[in-house]
Amino acid sequence: MSTADQNPITQYRQTIVIGSGTAGLSAAYQLYQSGCRSVLILEGSNRIGGRILTEYLDQNSSKPLEMGACWMHGLQENPVYELAQRENFPSHTGTILNFDIGTCVDENGTQISSELHHEVDQFFESLLQDTRDLFEFQQQNNTQISSISIQKVFLEKFENFLNQNGADQETRCLKLKLLQRRFDQETGECGCQSMEQVSYAEFGSYQRPKGPDMEFPCGYSTLIRYLRAQIPQDWIVFEQFVENIEWDTNNQVRITCANGNIYECDHVICTIPLAVMKWSYKSLFTPALPVWKTEAIQKMDMGTVDKIYLFYDQLDFFDGDSLAIVYDREHETLDIKKEWYKKIFLFQKVYDNVLLCWITGDEAIFCEQLDETYIGDVLTNLFRKSLKNNDIPTPNKVVRTQWFSNPCSKGSYSYVPVGASSWQHIRDLAKPLTVHNK
Repeated sequence: MSTADQNPITQYRQTIVIGSGTAGLSAAYQLYQSGCRSVLILEGSNRIGGRILTEYLDQNSSKPLEMGACWMHGLQENPVYELAQRENFPSHTGTILNFDIGTCVDENGTQISSELHHEVDQFFESLLQDTRDLFEFQQQNNTQISSISIQKVFLEKFENFLNQNGADQETRCLKLKLLQRRFDQETGECGCQSMEQVSYAEFGSYQRPKGPDMEFPCGYSTLIRYLRAQIPQDWIVFEQFVENIEWDTNNQVRITCANGNIYECDHVICTIPLAVMKWSYKSLFTPALPVWKTEAIQKMDMGTVDKIYLFYDQLDFFDGDSLAIVYDREHETLDIKKEWYKKIFLFQKVYDNVLLCWITGDEAIFCEQLDETYIGDVLTNLFRKSLKNNDIPTPNKVVRTQWFSNPCSKGSYSYVPVGASSWQHIRDLAKPLTVHNK
């Protein structure tokens, strides 16, 4: 069923899945494989895939542009990779965001030596390894250190590093700018506004599969199309934005959508993104969720990572595969209206005529509201200044993502903030609610 009916309807299914992103489609796929046939997926938008969305430069789909997720991180014991291998998806391995091979300059066009950039990056990587070691220690000893931000700890350790190396004031300032750039990069990995928000004790809880990263040459939507093909066509109903879930109604669940449609079921699988849940949980559930569930929703967090694609006739002005610009920033907090672009932590060549820019947090949210032509003008001025080339053209086209503005996502991905526990709150988010033990 491709669209909603004109008049409100009431339907029953044994199981209803809310959301047709990877989680929702995977759940429906598993139900179908298990023999369940009374299943319906309610999708709030007009498409499947959630935060996986692939556009294409050409008609034969050989040049994908990922608007959302783009990589499988690690191949060993990665269920997505195992599925891709089993079904012979076209794929190849690569290295994600390799900052070691790109150009690094400041805003005024002064090139920063790769040795200096590498030194800061290597020290930062050692600090990240410390967080993984710390989390493993906490697990093995059934203990937990007090909640503190990862940025606070890293800054203290970096200050000690600078003092031990006896850097002069100019080098010291430059290294601190490089550190800030790396913090910005890490917000792109975590999905937060600032690393000041992220828990040091919990940062190592993210278990990344070992091995190289993998991308889909034909787009990540290859996975979505595969999952969609494994379930009956009439299992998905689009434009069914769920407004209320009555989960204690005569031993059945009653779901009301914004268009007035009502769906009843015995079981519901809710794959609504955390950011949407944080925004709506008080009105979404009747009766109210138990305290342990609302605490998990409140404690965990989800932020915004957006992409900006710049299209040119050719990229003669852009050397190498990536460009990192180190900005002059007196404070971590930017004047967003004037300096939003300073949150862009990488410019990456994805095709011979296309640049990809990564931006996060409040600056990304602000950028979502800007005119795309204006975005292109601002970034052109930045390129001309930082690359010392006034002949750099404005892009022919600018396309940016809007994951925060999308009511079905309201962000990009979640993280464990200061004060939250991966062991408790992530598990509580996933823990089912039952009525009369059903």
